[in-house]
Amino acid sequence: MTKAWPETKDLPDANDPTRSQYRALRCIPGEIAPNVLVPGDPGRAAKIASEWLTGAKLMMVQREFHSYTGEYKGMPVSVISTGIGCPSAAMVMQDLGKHQCKNVIRVGTAGSCHIDVRPGDNVIGIAAVRDEGLTEKFLPAIYPAVADLKVINALKLATKKQNIKTHTGVVHTSDAFSSPKLENDIQLAQTAGILAFEMEAAAILMLGALYKVRAGCIFSIDGFVKNISDGDVKPDSNACNRGIESAIESSLEAMLMLS
Repeated sequence: MTKAWPETKDLPDANDPTRSQYRALRCIPGEIAPNVLVPGDPGRAAKIASEWLTGAKLMMVQREFHSYTGEYKGMPVSVISTGIGCPSAAMVMQDLGKHQCKNVIRVGTAGSCHIDVRPGDNVIGIAAVRDEGLTEKFLPAIYPAVADLKVINALKLATKKQNIKTHTGVVHTSDAFSSPKLENDIQLAQTAGILAFEMEAAAILMLGALYKVRAGCIFSIDGFVKNISDGDVKPDSNACNRGIESAIESSLEAMLMLS
């Protein structure tokens, strides 16, 4: 089993002045590939690096940001965990902009708010509802957070090879996993045709556009958001894990097309 929190004693000094210019990642030029997968979970970052990449190396661990770089079918790829929520995801995107990365795909989990989107399914997000506080620090709320069309199309082509049902549509990004407003938020989202709720996509998509990084997102559904509003926070882990395997492979294959 891959360790979620790796041994760090042999890593460079994160507080080196050159590294400190990259506030979140503490990785210097040459350590991050042009193509980057950004799961939220450090354990998922370790899983992708160890099971899907060849020659993967742990570059740095700084708080929740775990950075690995290796290759997928000869293509340089980095995997970096963002942690939970838009503030930390935004810090990662700001550093990736400094590194002049070209393609970023969020590989995450989400809760369904649509009856036809089931646990274990994949969802490709074409845009994200900005129901969080971070992105308004960059652009007013009237500007949407939209995925790059080339990334969307590459993900759609890649998922055709998977034996997992895949949906394409708008997702809802929130600062709160659960709150007193969640039930009303779900009702409104269903009226609007939103497919799923998650916590980082709005920042990744918007900052990708601002920093000229092609950005997209794909999710494995781990349950229904209505269950959470009813007090049942347990995910459908077995179904979600099947969906995650598919989402990882689709993301990597999409990166090949984009490169």
